[in-house]
Amino acid sequence: MDTFESEIKNFLQKWPETEFVDLVFTDINATPRGKRIPVNALKKVVNGVPLPVSTITLSNAGSVIEEAGLGEALGEPDHICMPIPGTLTPTANPSVAQLLLSMMDSSGEKPSRLFIRNVLEQILDTLHKDGKYPVIALELEFYLVDKKRAENGLVRPAHNPTKNRQEKDTAVYDIDSLDDYAAFLSDLNTAAQKQDLNTSGALSESAPGQFEINFNHTDDVLKACDQLIFAKRLIRQVAHQHNFDVTFMAKPFAHEAGNGQHIHMSVVDEHGENLFSNSNGDASPLFYQTLAAMIHAIPSSIALLCPNVNSYRRFSLGSYTPTKADWGENHRGVALRIPMSDSSNRRIEHRIAGADVNPYVLASVVLSSVLAAPHFTPEQCPPPLSKNAASIPTRMSDALAELEQGEFGQYLSEEFIHIYSACKQSELTEFETAVTPLEVEWMLHTA
Repeated sequence: MDTFESEIKNFLQKWPETEFVDLVFTDINATPRGKRIPVNALKKVVNGVPLPVSTITLSNAGSVIEEAGLGEALGEPDHICMPIPGTLTPTANPSVAQLLLSMMDSSGEKPSRLFIRNVLEQILDTLHKDGKYPVIALELEFYLVDKKRAENGLVRPAHNPTKNRQEKDTAVYDIDSLDDYAAFLSDLNTAAQKQDLNTSGALSESAPGQFEINFNHTDDVLKACDQLIFAKRLIRQVAHQHNFDVTFMAKPFAHEAGNGQHIHMSVVDEHGENLFSNSNGDASPLFYQTLAAMIHAIPSSIALLCPNVNSYRRFSLGSYTPTKADWGENHRGVALRIPMSDSSNRRIEHRIAGADVNPYVLASVVLSSVLAAPHFTPEQCPPPLSKNAASIPTRMSDALAELEQGEFGQYLSEEFIHIYSACKQSELTEFETAVTPLEVEWMLHTA
């Protein structure tokens, strides 16, 4: 681990004001968990950090989901979590740095197949051995919102700091909105540069107080997902400094656009040539085979791409969210969009997931279709905008049933699919047993 010790030395030379380091471990929802240590204890991390294996299966509320079988049933055993090289970075707090951890198996010798980042790494290793090198770019949407909730507990739109009123007007790609939030965006951009985040700018999205941050294309898929974890954390930190709250909920407002997390993907060979294009510039057989594999996988992958009950509220006609397992060129209403491009950057934009998705899960699902592509022929790819396209499951219970019947276990590991299904079924059950204000209003005096 001499490389990691050199990383520490170089980091502290660049950021000598660092006093503490957040050791960040992401659970099944990609929520950052972990502990804060003094910076002088950082060198000890080279030997690993013990954390309960049940940390993987924490709910959105932060409780261990016992149904996954990693908690009390096992006696809450620790597994060793190792530092991920290249992830020691500053945060929005000048005195605090951060470092990502990855979990090992019970022997402490191999990466745990329960931890989705390790699963993604194995998918990448398999593709690389086959001479296929995925290139991805991520897009992340979010809302700045008021720190004070509405009386009914729901979120309120952000208070525009320039117009001195709450947001209410929808204006897609509104440049003036960027000016209104210039101080927040400037601080966010500065902090992103300090972290060396591979971002290409922010823009106003299609709802009041909604923004999108785009990441540049990269063939370092793991780093792209790591950076999205840090970007979400950074956006929250900077938003709080400007007296905003922020949400990555898929559908925080019933009558406004949801938050998406789109991923663009192409595949190149060892020389950087795009395998989705033939030498004459036309789409290659692999391109159509990958599309066919992706479309086939959509029904069984929805539960992975839409991890929460709120995720399914995002799907609706007329809101630029897909409702069918289809594809199309230069069309934002489909599940798989082929953006305008030449042969060298031909790519597929996967548009299903909301901003609440775990980025490692998202990348694993998308790249598993490249693994599966040889099992399909180009002729199995349906025509674009097919009227016979299957509907996307829009209820969490239906999506979980599809996941259990699907074949993702052979790509994402059966161990991970098992704990994921158990966790999400538990969360769904808890949600469905809650009594909501709406049903009380409807039924109190009419039932």
